[in-house]
Amino acid sequence: MNNTTKNLNVLDKTTQKKLKNEFLAECHDLNDSYKKAVKARNCGSYIEMREYNDEHLELHNANFCKARLCPMCNWRLSIKRFLNLSAVTDVAKTDGYELLFLTLTAKNIPGESLKSEIKHYFAAWKYLATMNPLFKKSIHGWFRALEVTYNQEDNTYHPHLHIVLAVKPHYFKNSSYYITQKKWAELWANALKIDYDPIVHIQKTYSKKNSSPEQEASKYTVKDSDYLIGNNLKLSSEVVAVLDSALRGVRLIAYGGVLKKIFQLLDLDETKLTDDEELEKITEDLAYVIKKYSWNFGFKFYKQLEEKENKNT
Repeated sequence: MNNTTKNLNVLDKTTQKKLKNEFLAECHDLNDSYKKAVKARNCGSYIEMREYNDEHLELHNANFCKARLCPMCNWRLSIKRFLNLSAVTDVAKTDGYELLFLTLTAKNIPGESLKSEIKHYFAAWKYLATMNPLFKKSIHGWFRALEVTYNQEDNTYHPHLHIVLAVKPHYFKNSSYYITQKKWAELWANALKIDYDPIVHIQKTYSKKNSSPEQEASKYTVKDSDYLIGNNLKLSSEVVAVLDSALRGVRLIAYGGVLKKIFQLLDLDETKLTDDEELEKITEDLAYVIKKYSWNFGFKFYKQLEEKENKNT
C-alpha cells in the first residue's frame, strides 16, 4: 500500500466517523436531547493531521466531544486504551507475568434492565476479584472492560466483560492455582447469584488472526453499527436512548492488582485523545507539517485549510 492510499484511508476513516456523528445527532434530536445533538455535530468539525517527510499522515488533534456514544471519540478512545494496556502488559511480561484473556457473559436482557444489569456485573466482578480465595491466590492483576451488544431480532442487549488477567508461570503447572473454564463459569455464576451456567471463555492467547488480548479487551464499549442502524432513524434513536441512559456515569474500564500498579507507575492517561503516543515514539525525529481541515456541513467532507511547519523543518 503506497503512502497516498494510506493517507486517503486516514481521511476516509475520519470522514466515515464524522458522518456517523451527524446521524447520532439526528437520533439525539428525535430524543429531544438537543445539547447532545449539538455536541455530536460539532465533534470533529476541526481536525489536524501530521504529515511527515515520508508523506505518512496521522490524526494529530481535533475538537473531540468525548461523549460515550460518539463514533469519532470511541474510535480514538479504543486506540488510546490499546496503547495504554499494551504498555502495561509489556511491563508485566518483562516482570515475568503471563496473560490470559477471559470473557464473562450472562443471558440477554431488555433495555429497561440494562443499567441495573451493568451495575450487577460490576458488583459481581468486584466480589470475585476481592473476596474469592481462589481468585486472590491465582490472579495477580487484571484489566476489565465492558462491552454491550444489541440484538435487533429480539430487541435485547448483551453486556459482557472482557478481562486480561496476569498470572505467574506456576499458574499453569500447579493444579491448586489453575482455574479451568468450567470452574470460571462456576465462580462467575456464584458471583452473579444466578441459577444457570453462564457462557464463559478463557484462553491464553487470543485466536483471532492479527489480534491479541490487548486489542480484544480495548474494543469499543458499543460498536456504532449496533446503535446507528442503517437508515432506520426511529430504531436507532430508541437504542441510543437506552444506551445513553445505561452508560451514564459507568466506569467502562478498570485496572486491578499488579496491572493497576504498573498503570499508575507509568502515569498513563485514559482521557487524553489529542495525539498518538505510539506515533511520537516512532517518528519523534522526523520532520512534519500540520495540515488543518474543517468539516463542510453542506457537502459533508473535510476541506484542507492551511499548512504550518511544526518540527525539525
